[in-house]
Amino acid sequence: MRDPLWNSWGASVIGPLHVKAGIPNQDSWRARRYKWGNVVVVSDGLGSKAHSDHGSKAACLAVFEAARNYQNTPAASVGDVLRLIHANWLMKIAPYASTECSATCLFVIQTEGTITLGRLGDGMIAVLGETEEHHLILSDTRHDSFSNFTNSLQQAFRPEEWETATIASAACHAVVLCTDGISDDLLPEKQKIFAQELCSTYSNVKPEERKRDLRRWLSEWPVPGHSDDKTIACLFKQGGTR
Repeated sequence: MRDPLWNSWGASVIGPLHVKAGIPNQDSWRARRYKWGNVVVVSDGLGSKAHSDHGSKAACLAVFEAARNYQNTPAASVGDVLRLIHANWLMKIAPYASTECSATCLFVIQTEGTITLGRLGDGMIAVLGETEEHHLILSDTRHDSFSNFTNSLQQAFRPEEWETATIASAACHAVVLCTDGISDDLLPEKQKIFAQELCSTYSNVKPEERKRDLRRWLSEWPVPGHSDDKTIACLFKQGGTR
């Protein structure tokens, strides 16, 4: 049965550059609760692709479908889940080609006993554990602003490009996922603190108030010259954030 203590929130805003150019928000996020647990996904469509907004939405749906199958197949491995996400994504981007829809993919699948994480491409996943030794950060640390290449969902399945982790759900009290519009503005040594302060601020706020304030905060992002879309989501254990 689903642990009733777990809940989720998130928000996404279009970046100033895309507003100016008349381009839609290329980020997507979704959260879904099942009888057996929760799934939260964040995806960033690659800006150079004509239908990357469609690709990021398809990535979220692809993860949901793969997670459901994962729960119904006890012998499945994390690698099997990644392969299924990729296959689902290729079907869901139709009628567009994969070359037009490339997108990153970050997800957390929570069950009664396990937290499963996956990260393909830019962005950050921060796990806040019950103790210091259980904290975990999955992110790029190179901060190479001159590189326009990122791993992403595309025609070929490349499992070696995914970063994954599995931890006991009892050892975790929150997981924060965000696209590179946020993570690129965080120094590596500040990532954990950022996630902790975010959870402390928002996890116990009423949903409608939290939604409004998140969107305001992202729209007023306090970094001069910021231009990218910004998306953040959190899976948290009710009453367990600190």
